[in-house]
Amino acid sequence: MRGVRSLAVALLLGAGFTWGILQLLKTQFAAGDFYPEYSSLRSDPKGAKLLFDSLSRMSGLSVTRNYLPLDYFPGQAAVLLLGVGPESLDRDFLQQAENLARRGNRVVAALLFHGEEQSEDKSPLEDVWHVRLVVDPNQAHMHRLSFSAPAEWAARDSIGSKIIAIERTFDKGSVLLLAESGDFSNESTISGDRLEQVSAAIGAHARVAFDEAHFGIAESGSVVQLVRRFRLMGLALGLVIVAALALWKNTSAFPPPVAARGPQQYTGRTSFEGLMTLLKRHVRPKDLVRICWEEWLKANRRDVSPERTAHAAAIAAGASQHPLEAMREIQAGLHAKGEL
Repeated sequence: MRGVRSLAVALLLGAGFTWGILQLLKTQFAAGDFYPEYSSLRSDPKGAKLLFDSLSRMSGLSVTRNYLPLDYFPGQAAVLLLGVGPESLDRDFLQQAENLARRGNRVVAALLFHGEEQSEDKSPLEDVWHVRLVVDPNQAHMHRLSFSAPAEWAARDSIGSKIIAIERTFDKGSVLLLAESGDFSNESTISGDRLEQVSAAIGAHARVAFDEAHFGIAESGSVVQLVRRFRLMGLALGLVIVAALALWKNTSAFPPPVAARGPQQYTGRTSFEGLMTLLKRHVRPKDLVRICWEEWLKANRRDVSPERTAHAAAIAAGASQHPLEAMREIQAGLHAKGEL
């Protein structure tokens, strides 16, 4: 009974621990702490969920999230790429954004500057689009990142002498580069002081897509995703409890078995009986004389002449009906004096 009680206590503790973990995950998922900064799935001040929800409530405006690579983005829309690090602006990213714009989309790429020192080497952004990032060395300034754009890029927003928004047309669409992503954050949406700039960034498109793929968030089609989508966490917890109870039932007898009383005696066979059983199972009666003769001959071949060996082998080959008489005849032939 002590073992049953210990198992019951362990199951209760395990269930309580599992419930606590699920509650913690539920709280963190609700706050969006697992998602990168400026993700539309994040609801804290550093996320963009409030802007996504606000735009979704506007009539005549379709707002979605994109989990596919930019090369497979369908339709025409204002695609918001928020929280893009300057180090992510490689040739592949720029080519995907340009191709997306040429298909009639408005690509809004808002950067996220973490205070890195600007490299002296020519960046892909400057090499492909001829746009150079300018970093203010004074860490006390608010807007440290700005653009130095050529003539093909039009300045859309500036603070003092710093250009923080530039735009360029590519065939049917356009690309808008923003030096900061703060205008799209939940904190900025609540204050409402930069809504005009956000509206200008989105433009006249009736469809807005918040891209999550550049954060590394993609639809995998896994079982965990289906469970989360259809809110089956409770069912999963119930299945775990049922599995634990089934395991308990199969590993512990109920009621416990009665202990055996008194010493137990075991009977068996002797070694000779065991040998006879093995011979009966693995040697056919008609092969007994031949096998015995071959085993004996392996150790005594040098002591027997070839004539006697051939004579004994012939007797063993024809001894399927009377093995005992054959063994006696072989023995007599081996010990006979003179020639056979």
